[in-house]
Amino acid sequence: MKRRNVLLTTNALISAALVAVLLVALNYLGTEHHVRWDLTATREHSLSPQTIKILRTLPGPIQAVAFPSADSASRYRDFLETYRYYSRDFQYRIVDPDRNPAEAQKYKITSYGQIVLERGKATYTVDDATEEALTNGILHVLETTRKTLYVLQGEGEAPLDDFTRGGLGTAKQALTGKGFDVKPLYLVKTGQVPDDAAAVIVPSPTKDLLPQELGALDRYYRGGGKLLIMVDPQTPAGVRAWLGSEFHVRAPGGLVIDPVSRLLGGDFAVPIVTQYPYNDITQNFTLATAFPVSTPLEPEAKVTTVTITPIAKSSDASYVKVNLNSRDIRFQPGVDRKGPAILAVEVVPNPSASSSGSSTAGAGKSPAAKPAEAAAKAATAAPKGSAVLFGNSAFVRNAYIGLVGNRDLFTSAVAWLTQSGNLVSIAPRASPFDPFIVTGRQGRLLFLGSVVALPLALLVLGGTVYLRRRSL
Repeated sequence: MKRRNVLLTTNALISAALVAVLLVALNYLGTEHHVRWDLTATREHSLSPQTIKILRTLPGPIQAVAFPSADSASRYRDFLETYRYYSRDFQYRIVDPDRNPAEAQKYKITSYGQIVLERGKATYTVDDATEEALTNGILHVLETTRKTLYVLQGEGEAPLDDFTRGGLGTAKQALTGKGFDVKPLYLVKTGQVPDDAAAVIVPSPTKDLLPQELGALDRYYRGGGKLLIMVDPQTPAGVRAWLGSEFHVRAPGGLVIDPVSRLLGGDFAVPIVTQYPYNDITQNFTLATAFPVSTPLEPEAKVTTVTITPIAKSSDASYVKVNLNSRDIRFQPGVDRKGPAILAVEVVPNPSASSSGSSTAGAGKSPAAKPAEAAAKAATAAPKGSAVLFGNSAFVRNAYIGLVGNRDLFTSAVAWLTQSGNLVSIAPRASPFDPFIVTGRQGRLLFLGSVVALPLALLVLGGTVYLRRRSL
């Protein structure tokens, strides 16, 4: 009997151990080789084919450090877990910026919801948890070299390393967080744009640029360089005239007044943009932007060498106050210009114009006339570079860059100028609207069936059971 008890006990222990081993093995297999099925109609818990391809070809580990608010931490975890599912090289961790302020300061976090991507020494800050933003951030950190941005200084521009209200210190931090090296550029000393420049930013000079400065920027732009230029109502006329001669975008002056901004709690002189014309920079851009003290831009109607596309416009109720010295901001017919006013444009070369110009250059002309004609054609030929022009510079200064979507628009413009060919565009998923409409007859039938027939049937059934049991 004792032996039988020992055998039974041993058998039970061995069985329990085998079950435990089986459960551990199943759990390990489920962790390392788990499979997910997304049964939602719009594939809300799946990634696009572009993102999956990038994740499955990662050359090395990438660490994502997310800083969501306490209320959105679970949503961020689910979102990042979707990325980790497609690649073991993608790892993440969630950090509460309120409980860990030192770590948030270490990564230079400026708002809730930012995600910092790390790959070796390369870092990139994603401002929101969307697939397009995070995937493009991964593409940024995968680049082997950091791109260098130069900001023009020396002619009264906003100081680059200044963190007072009128400085660009916060804008520089935003660009540094996106993986750029940001350096000042003194064309008055160098006379040329450095060879390593990914783009040059001209933040509204308060003095007219010298001829050698304009010549250096023109050569850089026509040779394939990228420019981001900002002007204000008080920008010198020579700089505003340069936009018309070189980029075919006039800046005649004046102040944009938008009564809609007052209704939204702002100021008349701070146009608030909520809708954007279709362009490369603001695809899927849904944030409002504010442009304090703006001047309008007017693209030329008939241009063959470049393609000009508006980026941002003021509301239809806006108008341009021509007399800047007038204290009366009301619209004056015959003097002021009605809106909407264009506040930003992108300028890209027209390929057809450049090819046609090169095929006819120098045909049928004498050798003596070639040098002069070559210089004239160089001035009128299609440029190889691209430019983004803003009729405002205050929106990137420390006092205003934190408003609504100003920082995002600025960094999006720089990213488009420097790396537009590498970025991917992922359309947002729209939930299908599939309403269930009940007709009047169907509604009456549902009412009779659920409110009358079903309770009556249950009552009859219950009564029948009661009477039958009572008769037994």
